[in-house]
Amino acid sequence: MKATYRVLLAAPGSGRLLSASLASKLPINAFSVSALLLLSPRYSYAAAGAAIATMLIANAASSPARGRLADRHPMPAVLGVCLVGYLIGIGGLCVCAAARLPVGLVLASAALIGLSFPPVSILLRGHWVAIAGEGGLTAANSVESALMDLTLITGPALAAWLSVAVSPFAPFVASSALMAVAVVLMSTVRVGPRAPTEHTGDWAGPLRVRPLRRVLGALMFFAAALSVIEVVLPIYAQQHHVSGYSGGFLAALSVGSIVGALMFGPMSSPRRRLLPALLVLFVAGALVLGFAMTIGPVAVLVMCPLAGLAIGSTFTHLYTAVWTVGPSGYENETQGWATSLTTTGFAAGSAAGAAVVGLAGAPTFVLLSAPAALVAAALALRGTRVRSVIAAP
Repeated sequence: MKATYRVLLAAPGSGRLLSASLASKLPINAFSVSALLLLSPRYSYAAAGAAIATMLIANAASSPARGRLADRHPMPAVLGVCLVGYLIGIGGLCVCAAARLPVGLVLASAALIGLSFPPVSILLRGHWVAIAGEGGLTAANSVESALMDLTLITGPALAAWLSVAVSPFAPFVASSALMAVAVVLMSTVRVGPRAPTEHTGDWAGPLRVRPLRRVLGALMFFAAALSVIEVVLPIYAQQHHVSGYSGGFLAALSVGSIVGALMFGPMSSPRRRLLPALLVLFVAGALVLGFAMTIGPVAVLVMCPLAGLAIGSTFTHLYTAVWTVGPSGYENETQGWATSLTTTGFAAGSAAGAAVVGLAGAPTFVLLSAPAALVAAALALRGTRVRSVIAAP
């Protein structure tokens, strides 16, 4: 495992990719808290929530299109155009809040942010393969999963501190600077010549590959299963009058995920068997966590790292499977679909989990999370195949 990471980190440009990955993940994970603290005092909690939802929906809907553009046009140009739109959206949101302009303009600015979000995360896996080879992809995905969990903890905390200690507008200034740094770093990594994919007019593109559809479905169902757990932990803390534990629960879950990603991510077992095994391990962790909820908050806090062990490694191998079964020449568009369906799964799981748990109690989350993860396991078992190729018309 150490040798795997050593080879990956020794590849030319790996430092820039790691820095770009970290810089691009902080803004997306800090946006919800930043928007809530900026907009709710000037409008309402409902307006702030609508702005957050608008940004996420716009981001999910446009991810495949931004990936397709990156497949067919020079990546620095695509990143630069998206960055301009992103900065205009951020600026519009701040101006609207400062001048208390109509909420429709706030939502329009949030939509522009989501539509123009620079596709750094979509492009990263292709860049990792370009500098480290196909053999380094699994280790790269492990690092990506760990960085995502790290920024899920630090992003909201940094945004909250900047909003309170400096200004409600400060997190957006910081996010703009970080995203600009990420775009510059990505644009300067040498990945060799690449022939743009010819535009075929086929909107479905890589979705015509059946194994890929199954792996993407597994990714969506797993994201839904995970989001149920993430939404139930703060609800459980409120129901047991220990709201201060909410951040601790989520942080402990993320720590377990980081450890699992780095330990189990580089495993070389056949993915056809490994992915279902990891998803079954995730189900076991969910059941243990549900049982801990019947004991008390301290038991839940202790079990959260164990429940999180399979999360990062599952994402690692799911995203690696997406790359493996996706069609050649459509890598970035495929990653765009993965991002879109992951976001969709998180949204669906959060809504369903909050509704069910709010009515029936926190431990009932397993009735949603476990079946969703098992469906993901079945889809992953059927979907993991060798790389497919879309023939030119």
